[in-house]
Amino acid sequence: MSENFPKAACDVLIIGAGLAGLTLAKQLLDKDPTLDICIVHNRKFPCPEHVHKVGESTIEIGAYYLADTIGCRDYLQDEHLRKMAMRFIQTDSLIDEAPYREIGVGIFPQHVTFQIDRGKLENHLRNKLGGAVKLVESSRVLDCEKQDEYQIVSIRDHNGNVSTCRSRWVIDASGRGRVLMKKLGLQKQSGLDHSAVWFRVGGKIDINDFIHSSDESNPFRDSRDRRCSTTHLAGNGYWVWIIPINEEVTSIGIVFDNSVHSISDMSSYPLSRIWLSKNEPRLQNYLDKRSVDILDFGMMRNYSYIASKYISSDGWALTGEAAGFIDPLYSSGTDLIALANTMITNVITRPDGLKNIPLVNRVMTEVYASYADTNRGVYPNFGNWNYLFVKTNWDTCFYFMSLPVIFLNGKIDEIEFFDKYSNEINELFQVHGEVTAHLRKPEAVRNDYDLSRYIDLRGSMIEYAHQIMILDDKSDKAVAERLRKNIEILREMAKAIIEGKNFDEVFYELPKRLKAA
Repeated sequence: MSENFPKAACDVLIIGAGLAGLTLAKQLLDKDPTLDICIVHNRKFPCPEHVHKVGESTIEIGAYYLADTIGCRDYLQDEHLRKMAMRFIQTDSLIDEAPYREIGVGIFPQHVTFQIDRGKLENHLRNKLGGAVKLVESSRVLDCEKQDEYQIVSIRDHNGNVSTCRSRWVIDASGRGRVLMKKLGLQKQSGLDHSAVWFRVGGKIDINDFIHSSDESNPFRDSRDRRCSTTHLAGNGYWVWIIPINEEVTSIGIVFDNSVHSISDMSSYPLSRIWLSKNEPRLQNYLDKRSVDILDFGMMRNYSYIASKYISSDGWALTGEAAGFIDPLYSSGTDLIALANTMITNVITRPDGLKNIPLVNRVMTEVYASYADTNRGVYPNFGNWNYLFVKTNWDTCFYFMSLPVIFLNGKIDEIEFFDKYSNEINELFQVHGEVTAHLRKPEAVRNDYDLSRYIDLRGSMIEYAHQIMILDDKSDKAVAERLRKNIEILREMAKAIIEGKNFDEVFYELPKRLKAA
């Protein structure tokens, strides 16, 4: 008999003690400390630090969720790196001192986000939960079946012993294991044809050491903290991430469209090294000179998928990568955990929570569909500087002016807000859909702009949208009014992209007008 033998019954059984499962358990207990929660995990704690999981970089919703909702702000500020937003650099095939192009900021943005060491964070969350949950380690959920008002869950431990647990709710947070998605046939295609390989290197990889320019027109030339960005080296059909985890470990990944590049050309570190030498020689030459240690290597072919349903009155729900994985481009994984966990928590803990299940499924379906639409057909155009400027800045402005306004002002906790103000929310997604559809057209953005080689986002619509996310007045009326104003702003920006071809001008002139008004 396993020492980790599960209880015969519990209120909530969570499959998986990764980031999604641990934060859900904490959120549930904060809302209802009387809940009896069991987590079944296929590994054993503590996690090795610097464990390599996709999702090392956070953006605004995910960072706020971890810091404020889960209560880790002081811990994250003390133990993890502050992130300097996203940075897009074109160095495609360039070597030595050849001029490059860059979009970014030179100072940390107003709202704090983080580069996170996933193993370290998950150990902290496990310790934070303490004995408040029953953790069954080195065990797997084999099956679950609905019987009367309960899910009967079959669990096998590392010795092969099988036991059962009766639970009111079963939440799948098993990551790409997708226990319930596979059992219930919920997986559907996202429409993305992307793959990725990634590896971690020992040591601090500082982009200032191999991508720099002392040109007086370069606003980033004196920004040493520039290395703290999630850096995207963008080229035809691909981008390469560089994410600093701490002073000793850096994560590097190659993400690409399968119609342009082949995973067989980079399916091992030696092969990916050859690929980088051809496509991003500045980075590979730097790695060679430093003789860095390669700590691990991973890859995912055709990584993208979504669920057809996210929660059921039968007593099950999906969160994290068990609910779907879209794309790493904008680091949205922790955002999606935050959205799903908050909605699951309210369904389980509120007396009237079950009535909102159809609404939760509708909202999550729309969010995942929009995220997929945002990333579809993008990478083949990343070698074009004009496209990269328009696409990434539109997407970022839309993000800051939509879901973070709803989440950071507490409206995810009030799910009825989505019904009450469905017209405003639908219109937000509609204008975004119009722009993304336009940008998928051949030659949609080619030679429309004469852009600087270095584009500083300070003073732009990105900075303005970032600063207006959190409101002093968090009433439904005030948040809805903010969304209406954002729709007007986004429509003017959309017109500049689709009709006026003057997005570069509007991008900097519009925030001046808005502030003056």
